[in-house]
Amino acid sequence: MRIPSAVLPLSFLVIAGCAAAPEVDLERERAAVTARSQAVAAAEAAKNAEQAITFWAEDAIVQPAGAPQIQGRAAILDFYGQFMTDELKEFTGTSTQTIVAGSGDLAWEQGTTRFVVATPTGDVVDIGKYLAVWKKIDNEWYIAALSFSSDAVPPAPAPSN
Repeated sequence: MRIPSAVLPLSFLVIAGCAAAPEVDLERERAAVTARSQAVAAAEAAKNAEQAITFWAEDAIVQPAGAPQIQGRAAILDFYGQFMTDELKEFTGTSTQTIVAGSGDLAWEQGTTRFVVATPTGDVVDIGKYLAVWKKIDNEWYIAALSFSSDAVPPAPAPSN
């Protein structure tokens, strides 16, 4: 059977499209996410919202405990402004695990948080955890989503009389 010449370019494209995807160096990507995570944590610890926001994707979301979801870089910058007030005396975020998807363009990170906040009755320490999703955009890693919460037991409501 003879294949018509008009079909040959199409068959070549189909075969060429089946070529194996380039191998992803997952350890290199994990190291890149870890470096970006450490940099954003340093900016947050320094209460530098303008620097910290540069690590976020334009369409990123934050899901803080006890509050509505925040979406977009501008809204997240506003959130940083509310968060990084004089009452926040200390903030530390520590990554405990980072996993990069086999595709090399998505990663998730889990870690712990420690806040020290000044209150009228004295400093309060809060320990918690976070889960961050990172995505690679134009060959750079950005936070796509962040969810965090306290490990403290919520205050119980006062009994009604």
